[in-house]
Amino acid sequence: MNSIFYRKEVKADHPIQQLQRFRWVLIALELLASLIGYLLEYPIHSWSLLCFVIAVHVFTNISLKLWRGDKGSEQRFIAISVLIDLFMITALLAMTGGASNGFVAILLLPVAVTAVLFSALPSYLMAILAIGCYSLLLQVPLTTDAHAMHQHHSVTPSGTEPFSQHISQMWWAFSFSAFIVSWFISAQTQRIRTTSAQLTKLQQKQLQHEQVLAVATYAANAAHDLATPLQNLVLLTDELTEQQQDPALAADLRQQLQLCQQIVQQLRTNAQQLRKGELQSQPLYDAIQHSVQLWLVSRPEISMEQHFSSDKSPLTVADSMSLAAALFNILDNAADASLQNKKPQLSLTMQQNNSQLELQIRDYGLGLPESDLALLGKRPSPSEQGLGLGQFLANVSIDSLGGKVERENCTDHGVLTRIVFNGTPL
Repeated sequence: MNSIFYRKEVKADHPIQQLQRFRWVLIALELLASLIGYLLEYPIHSWSLLCFVIAVHVFTNISLKLWRGDKGSEQRFIAISVLIDLFMITALLAMTGGASNGFVAILLLPVAVTAVLFSALPSYLMAILAIGCYSLLLQVPLTTDAHAMHQHHSVTPSGTEPFSQHISQMWWAFSFSAFIVSWFISAQTQRIRTTSAQLTKLQQKQLQHEQVLAVATYAANAAHDLATPLQNLVLLTDELTEQQQDPALAADLRQQLQLCQQIVQQLRTNAQQLRKGELQSQPLYDAIQHSVQLWLVSRPEISMEQHFSSDKSPLTVADSMSLAAALFNILDNAADASLQNKKPQLSLTMQQNNSQLELQIRDYGLGLPESDLALLGKRPSPSEQGLGLGQFLANVSIDSLGGKVERENCTDHGVLTRIVFNGTPL
């Protein structure tokens, strides 16, 4: 069923790739400025040292392609790369006139990149570092052209150069610009991230509703198809009872058929509620217990070890149907994993205490690699084992109801899924 609901999405560029493209543009600007400086015979402290710095910058950018790390180290790797950019730009400016170089404003680029890729605090720290680098550049001796321009200024009565006031103003202007860039871009980026998260949540909810609607349609059709043969079986059972051939067997058969009719009727009612979008509030403990029993009827090949305990503390769920759909997905995937390992069994433990409920579902499959387990349920992805969109939608449903889903590998194979509700679910 996952393939029905899976939609291909355009993958966003990886932050490392975005950073690499930005750095290629930056390096191209460095090369262009160097070429113009060479053609105009701009005074350079050391052309060989300048070429060496640019070559190192190129090498560090090429090395980005070699990065093979996890999500946690990615942020640190990007931060180090941006720091390298800042120091490289500072070194190039130091060899080409320091703060008097017209390209000194390029020091704001690493500040802007940090504000886009990180939160406010790292961007402010980068702004402070950029101000520190600018302060060092102010100590670089002025170029010949700049010095000649400064000679037009007179000397103050105190004996200090009046241009020192201009230098101070330049420093304050750069510092002000660095913090403004950090604040404004960080605020706008955070706003975009919040909007994007809201849109993603709405998209996930839409996918969930589509799946629930499809399941409701299948359930309604199944209930309709089963109603007639069950009614015929009830009539046949009545005939057996009238013939008095085996009253006890006929009574047992009739009882089982009535149970089947009740299940089909409940299935039809649930399907109608799902299709109408009606929410059904119910005690959380009872809703989970009822969902588990219904699921066991649909998977008779699975044996389940159950341990239930409750202190009867008040804990309700507003939408028991969405909760049931999520549990069905999780239980189905757990059962499939156990069957794949030829162990058709599950272990389920549910404890409710002090308005907190914890449900543990343990399968007896082969387990999952840690990298796959970390991503399981975090994003939609198709999978032959059914561990893609179904688990993703289950996580979304449980999160929207105020719960939390955690998964971990067991020491003796299998995966333990832990679902925790604290307080009254939504």
